[in-house]
Amino acid sequence: MLTMTNILSQSLLLFAAMMPILMLNKQLRAKRGALSKAASLADLNWLLLVSLGHVVLCQLSLITSIVSTAVLCLYALLIWLDALLFVQYRIEVNRETIMWFFKGSKGLMKGIPHLLEGLSKFKPAVFIPFMSLACLVSTALHYSSVAAFLTGAMWLICALFLDAKPQSKWLWGCIGGLLISVTLAWGPPVGFDIALMLIIIIWVLAMNVYVRLADVKAEFFTTPSLLPNILLSDNFTAHESQDQVISGAFVPDMKPALKSEFFGECKGANIILITMESLGCYVQPYNDTMAQSSLSKRFKANSWLSSQHFSLCPNTTVSTNQIYTGQYSNNPYNKADSAFYGGNPEYIEVMKQAGYHTLFLDSANIGLYDYWKLLERIGFDQVWGTDDIPARGLTADYRLWNMVDEVAEQVKDEPFFLHLINDQTHMPYEVVDNQRFNRHEGESKKAQYLNAVEEVDYIFDEFLSRLAKKVDLSNTIVVFTGDHGESFGEYGYSFHSNSVIPEQTQVPFMLTHPKLSKKTISHSSHFDLFPTFLDLLGITHNISGHGQPLALENREKSYFFHSATLKGNTPANFSLLKDNDLYWFDRLFNQIYQFKFEQGRWVSHPVNNKQWVAKVLEQNLMMKGLMKQ
Repeated sequence: MLTMTNILSQSLLLFAAMMPILMLNKQLRAKRGALSKAASLADLNWLLLVSLGHVVLCQLSLITSIVSTAVLCLYALLIWLDALLFVQYRIEVNRETIMWFFKGSKGLMKGIPHLLEGLSKFKPAVFIPFMSLACLVSTALHYSSVAAFLTGAMWLICALFLDAKPQSKWLWGCIGGLLISVTLAWGPPVGFDIALMLIIIIWVLAMNVYVRLADVKAEFFTTPSLLPNILLSDNFTAHESQDQVISGAFVPDMKPALKSEFFGECKGANIILITMESLGCYVQPYNDTMAQSSLSKRFKANSWLSSQHFSLCPNTTVSTNQIYTGQYSNNPYNKADSAFYGGNPEYIEVMKQAGYHTLFLDSANIGLYDYWKLLERIGFDQVWGTDDIPARGLTADYRLWNMVDEVAEQVKDEPFFLHLINDQTHMPYEVVDNQRFNRHEGESKKAQYLNAVEEVDYIFDEFLSRLAKKVDLSNTIVVFTGDHGESFGEYGYSFHSNSVIPEQTQVPFMLTHPKLSKKTISHSSHFDLFPTFLDLLGITHNISGHGQPLALENREKSYFFHSATLKGNTPANFSLLKDNDLYWFDRLFNQIYQFKFEQGRWVSHPVNNKQWVAKVLEQNLMMKGLMKQ
């Protein structure tokens, strides 16, 4: 029977049970420097609302009880997942990322083992989903004794594991022990629970009134709650700046590529573009202390090397799209069908019209996240993914060797364009031949990654050697770069896609052809790839894009970066590089940073005008179609 007494009594137990669950979840999230580890007034508002609402629904009917329990259990799981994602990748769960994970279930399966590694940073967090399920179900079934016992157990767990002052830990422990003792002896508390719940409700209401009437700065009143973020859209709008925005701070508009003095220098040449998965600047000559590279030995006297080459979005799908369109694209995961790719990819069509056979070979699963849709739209003559590559006794990226004969058969005597991508250097970083590729010792992810880089580097180098025995490669442009970089805890970020820090966006770039002389390029991006290819091949076109041939001098150093991870109506991270100044907006923590490139490294500097920076970045987002209106 639905009575006020029942509602207040059971709501108190549920409210008391969810409090330690919330505290453990905040403790887990704080392992990556989240907001306050203490409960805030906003947290209490949400817990009180959920407690009262769930108890009322559970007493109305069986259907409302089942629905409410199922929804809240799922929501509790998502809040726990949100904390794990934040700890491991600094990815936040919201409406957009929920759809991304549901649509990319195959990719989620690949990342689950590493997602759960976040629990190693705070092992008691493993209890959170089970505790949530138990307290919500026991409330729905009206098992007051079970709910009271569980509540006491949760308070005891918090007393043991919560990072708090000794007196606070004693308080948690005493309340938990008392609740368990009373429940075991006489059943759930009776009588004072109703009065206590009324006191809590009145006190919370009074605090809400107080915070609206008084100018309070205390953490308890000002810290926002993360509980509603999963359903709410976190939109970004920069405040108007009183300073006039300088137009030169923007990335230049698209325009047709110019011709350089090298136009037609490599006329009729084949092109082999190698973009190693997740390859940051960890190889020679960018870093002599990291991964050794056999491929880099091919880039000596007749090579061009970019000192700073950028992938403007650290995500394979988006960076591939930018290479083949020359334009910024909204994140594919922004759209329900994951198929919004920005501008039309015209470069491959121009090459096909010039008589080139175009091939794409990837040892990874091109079905993930609708990658195949992009490749189909680009218009290659032939696309191979992992399912199209035979094993013949080989595994992982070694299977690429089995495609040498197929590629040779496809190209015959006509000029060709071949794009090669691999899979082993993608998280979780697979090394097949551990006996040979084990130079980097230790159990760290970075050591495993560097060993994988050296193995894949060898595989690609051997692929080229084998292909050269089947096809004349004497007139071939070979390019070696990364689709994007990879980070290992810098600024708190791991993996890729989630940030625009240099570790994720700066990649190697080397290009070689027998007719070219050695050249160092100060800066470049993936936008410049096809303008450079077509310029060297002497192919005239009128495609407008953000890139220009790398042989041109005095190219403007102005790049806009964005993450593939979303937050509300924008990417979660975005930045602008103008000359040697880098402005970065990290929306996950609502922080703005400024860096300068000094003596070969990025140095943090104070931000003099955050309002101006936010406005400049917002206008870049809008100009490039990266901000949803």
